[in-house]
Amino acid sequence: MKEKIVQITHSTGKYTLDVAPGRLNEMQEQIDRCLNNEQAAIVVRNDNGEQFIYPSELLKNSFIAILDKVTT
Repeated sequence: MKEKIVQITHSTGKYTLDVAPGRLNEMQEQIDRCLNNEQAAIVVRNDNGEQFIYPSELLKNSFIAILDKVTT
């Protein structure tokens, strides 16, 4: 299975979330819950321990795409 990313395009910029192998369904469920007002935000922690919060309002006003991760 190829590694995936979630690309969020909003008027404030383009955001990319790495999806851990085998966790795509979980990420899709979190996005769906945010879009349906069942969850306030998606919280992602990177390898450096930094935490990023993507509020549901940002997601509702964005174009969201799930893409294959390009490795060079």
